[in-house]
Amino acid sequence: MKIVVDASSLFYGFQVEGNNEYIITSAVLDEVKGRKMKGSLETVIELFRIIEPNKSTIEEVRKTAKQTGDLDQLSATDMELIALAKDSDATLLTNDLSIQNVCKRMKVNYQSFGGKSINTEIEWGYRCIGCNRKFDRSFKECPHCGNELKKYPKKRRPITDST
Repeated sequence: MKIVVDASSLFYGFQVEGNNEYIITSAVLDEVKGRKMKGSLETVIELFRIIEPNKSTIEEVRKTAKQTGDLDQLSATDMELIALAKDSDATLLTNDLSIQNVCKRMKVNYQSFGGKSINTEIEWGYRCIGCNRKFDRSFKECPHCGNELKKYPKKRRPITDST
């Protein structure tokens, strides 16, 4: 089985198992090498293949994340991982709920590491705490009155299967 692994899984005790093929992007490698690694992680990381996703798939992820309202929650590395999982027909190992939400929308297989998993697919919106106007994306402040915007779920769909 092909598995794309995010950096947080590597930091929190991920272990290589069986005959799986483990894949990361160079951005994940940079994140991991940029921090102090736990024990044998430094030797385990050498067992990973480093592959970069297609730019067109990254753009597809960006568009989907914008639709779900998760764009502001995802880093460039997060979007690359989702794209890599889609390009490689792999399962993405992640605890990040925004990543899982976008994966669900894109029909990309994901698996929670350590049990943190979404049970509802959510489309997020943003609401001004002052004038109560609603927006599809986040701004630093409300463009109408200058108050803070808060994230809220516009649509919810229960997840009935594992991916």
